[in-house]
Amino acid sequence: MSQMSGRHCPTCGISITADQRFCTNCGTVLEAQSPPPSQYGAPPPSQSYPYPQQTPPYAQQPQQMQPYAQQQVPSYAQSPQQQVPPYGQQQPQQQSPIAEAFGALGLLFLLRGFGGRRYAGYRPQRQRSSCCGCLVLLVVLFLCLGVPSLYYASKTSLSSFSKGLNYNYGSSNNSSNSGSVPNTQPQITTAPINQTVTYAGVDITIVSVQQSTAFIDDSSTAANGMIRVNIKEVNNSGSDASYFFSDMAHLILPDKSSVAPGNEMQTSPPANSIARNNWLDFAVPISNKIDQLTLLLGTAQEAQISIPLTGKADLSAFQTKTVNPNIPISYGGLNWTLKTAKSSLSIGGKQATTGMRYVVLLFNMDNPTSGNVSVTFTDEYMRLKSGDTTNPALSNTLTPTLNANTTGGGGTVTFLMPANATAFTLIFLAQHHLGDPPSDIQVNTDFTI
Repeated sequence: MSQMSGRHCPTCGISITADQRFCTNCGTVLEAQSPPPSQYGAPPPSQSYPYPQQTPPYAQQPQQMQPYAQQQVPSYAQSPQQQVPPYGQQQPQQQSPIAEAFGALGLLFLLRGFGGRRYAGYRPQRQRSSCCGCLVLLVVLFLCLGVPSLYYASKTSLSSFSKGLNYNYGSSNNSSNSGSVPNTQPQITTAPINQTVTYAGVDITIVSVQQSTAFIDDSSTAANGMIRVNIKEVNNSGSDASYFFSDMAHLILPDKSSVAPGNEMQTSPPANSIARNNWLDFAVPISNKIDQLTLLLGTAQEAQISIPLTGKADLSAFQTKTVNPNIPISYGGLNWTLKTAKSSLSIGGKQATTGMRYVVLLFNMDNPTSGNVSVTFTDEYMRLKSGDTTNPALSNTLTPTLNANTTGGGGTVTFLMPANATAFTLIFLAQHHLGDPPSDIQVNTDFTI
């Protein structure tokens, strides 16, 4: 029976017997009859015995753990060829991210081996592999390889997108500007026009048309030919107009192709009571002559105005036509007088729809009765007929209510009628006392424009 010899393990400090070959706590190789450990803590050589003896747990004495850096890892718990050099002897080395990743992974497993030995009587066990190590490995590999790859891919994609954007922007610019703007103004050919039409309630006068290879005061000019249409706009319609030249103005070339303006001095229409000068620039090859071009005003959904740029164009079909019937009408107890009738393609900031014209009737009204009469809702009792078309009133500016025994009332009533209509019938419907003005009979009045 082996007896306690007073020896202690030089590594973990636990009491051992004289005939023990290995420390049962930390696995350190022991040698018999070893003198006390040297001041440097190195285990002295000793004679080994064939049969190791183990100390029962109840006979073991708790010992203070040595510093963490001085503990040794059992041989069976060590990773193959994995050695940690002394702290002071490590030299900085340049390693690839992959090598650093595997080094960090190995260090992680090594620290896991040391972490559990913090109390006496601990029995080291062989570490088992688990999914945790695999996850750690995947994370490390992703950080070292995946993140740089994603960064490079994102930089490449962003660069490609930027190049594509620049290419599209350049292509867009090239479509409207096929060359650079010259430093000096090339020769300009000017053709006077001085013809006026009304669009959306604005009187537009085409003052002149100029042609040159480029206009240096227009940054979007094309170098292979430009047409500039100089206009004057006057808005006396009583309302603000609403249109954009890029939508409603086009040049028709001899081959019937259409060109929208590339630039305008004033992009929006003038407000009410405003008169101003403006110009529209069109990219047109210099081979097209001015008198071969036609200015088209109006969208495809509107009544369009076609102006040949010859200076002698017949624009009578687009002009406002006015007649003065001065026809008296008795209806609803009131004395009406149809003073004027006007046919126009536009009113108060609006352009008529395709194939239609506005017909505006001006009335004077007197109320000789002893009661007040309301005439506000003209769409209920007024109709205008031409051919097979009969339409109600769109709007009016009539005096809303005529007081008893008063004179001097009046205003306008507007209808939308076919553009080719010239003969009209104004119809006042029988109201049967269901509304103002009261009337038992229908009254028809014919006139022409």
